[in-house]
Order: sequence, then structure tokens, then C-alpha cells
Amino acid sequence: MYRPKTCSIELFRRCCLRCRMCYMWKTEEQDGGLDAQTLMVLADQLQEVLAGEKEVVFSGGEPLLHGQIVDVINLYSRKGFRVGLASNGVLITKDKAAHLAQAGLKSIQLSFDSAHPHTHDFLRGIHGAHEKVLQAAEYLSAHKDTVRVCAQTVISGKNMHEILDTIRFVKDDGRFAYITFMAVTTPFFAAVGNDWMEHDEFSFLWPREKQLVDETFDRMIEMKERGYPIANPVAQLELFRAYFHNPRQRKEGIRCLLGDYVVSIDPAGDVRICCFMEPVGNIKKDPLADMLAEPGIAGLRQQMRTCDRVCNTLVNCFFRESTDE
Repeated sequence: MYRPKTCSIELFRRCCLRCRMCYMWKTEEQDGGLDAQTLMVLADQLQEVLAGEKEVVFSGGEPLLHGQIVDVINLYSRKGFRVGLASNGVLITKDKAAHLAQAGLKSIQLSFDSAHPHTHDFLRGIHGAHEKVLQAAEYLSAHKDTVRVCAQTVISGKNMHEILDTIRFVKDDGRFAYITFMAVTTPFFAAVGNDWMEHDEFSFLWPREKQLVDETFDRMIEMKERGYPIANPVAQLELFRAYFHNPRQRKEGIRCLLGDYVVSIDPAGDVRICCFMEPVGNIKKDPLADMLAEPGIAGLRQQMRTCDRVCNTLVNCFFRESTDE
């Protein structure tokens, strides 16, 4: 049976921001996503199938819109999972931060696209989002002995010239333990293809100044090597650079390892080991262990290792360096 180490759980697709690089907030969900009862059953099933540290990451949409998110985190924490959360931060009050920490949350990634308020607010589509995420980081940092608070920045043409300022801010500010980066990709849930950066609606998101791209990544790598709290490995920063130079060309030597350690569950309950493949089953219909024990899983994992597609998950999500020759 395939024994992943991490389960990524997308609770639903509701969100309280209006991000320029994601149109999830425009989608209409038919069944409301994963309810607390389904998540309770899933916790028991994941105990059986996950290996190692048994990590679970909740996302959305905005997961803090889930009315029982604190109870869900508490349940998974008590069952021995290392629980993480991806949030835009705008809903985190002082009490909510305390409740999340008490529930056993181990890490949280807060969207933080720039040290400059106007840039962050523009990209996230809501005035005041920058102030709120920094307030959230302050509330959460009161619990930094148990909760690691991460600033997560999506690099785009809009904020490329501010990336170094943002790294310095995170280092000096003290509210974040580290900063991690993602590269802007095809806007989620937008009706565009691989040429999305040529559409008037999204063209500003694509970095056009290649010299600025190179200068920025040179300095980022230098800063990481000097001890700045950048979580991405150098290999991933170089992957971002290559991607921004040619988004349609796979960087030589990079392979998808996602099928080695991650399983994902979407709001409908569909289970995937790759978001571009068909589901291997649905948690509302069949036991997760049965799905991951199917003989065909090994073949799907091998397809992922030999895939030549340039995709969001390869560039950004759960990146790990291959140790194979």
C-alpha cells in the first residue's frame, strides 16, 4: 500500500479575499465542502495510511471560514497528527490565535505578498489586508513556542521589485519564523490556458524584466546562504528563475516527487496523488486504505516521476530535491 507522509486537505473553496492571481472566490460550491463528520472519519483513516510524522495541512479557500476549524485541528492533533494551516490571516483575532495554539496547531502559512501595504492589498484585492495579516502574525507570535508562523509570498511581476525588501522585513520584524516563496502560475479557476500571461486581465502578474528576475534571484540565494530565514532550498529558487525565463520549458534534472509522499483530498472528497490525474477514489464512498492499496497506484506514481509537464505543483507545492542519479 502507498504510505504517504502528508495529506493536503482542501476544506472548501469559500474565501474572504479577492486575490488577483486566484479566482477561487468566484466559484460556487455545490455541497459546501468537507463537513466535520467527514473529517472525523477521515482522521481515523489517515492514522492507518500515513507514515512517518503524519502531517496534515488544511487549506481552502480560507480554512478559518470553517465554523468548526478549531475543533477539527484539536481532533487531529489529539490523534497524533502534525497539523498545519494555510491562511490569508485576515480573520485571526487574539482569541482565535490562542484557540488555534491550544488546539495543537503546529504551523501556519500566512499570505504576505509584500512589505509594502499597497502592493499586498492590491494583490489580495481587499484594502487593509496587509494590516490584518501583520496583526495576525503578532497574535500568533505570542504562541511561537508551539506554533511556527510563516510568511508565504507569491512572486509576480507586481511585487518582484519588492521581494528583497520583504525578506529583510521578515528577518527584522520578529513576528515570522521564516518566509517561503511560490511563483505565480496560471490563475486558479480562471478560464485561461498556458498563455494566461498574455491576457490583459493577468499580464501584469508576469515578470517581464528578465534582468530584474536574475538580479533578484541572485540576491535571494546570496541572502539565504548568509542566513536570512528563507525556507525554499536553493534548487527551488533556481527553478523559479528558470520558470520565469521560460514558463513552458521543464528545467533539466527536475522531477516530480509528489507521488512519493503526498495525497490530496478536495472539497468533494475526491482523493488524488496528482491534481492533473483522475481521482483514485472518494472518501465519502470508500476507505482511503483501499484506494491506496490498489495495484494501479504504483503505475500512477511512476507516471508522475517521468512526467514532463510544467505545472503549479512541480514549481511550488511540497517541493523536494531529487537525490536520484
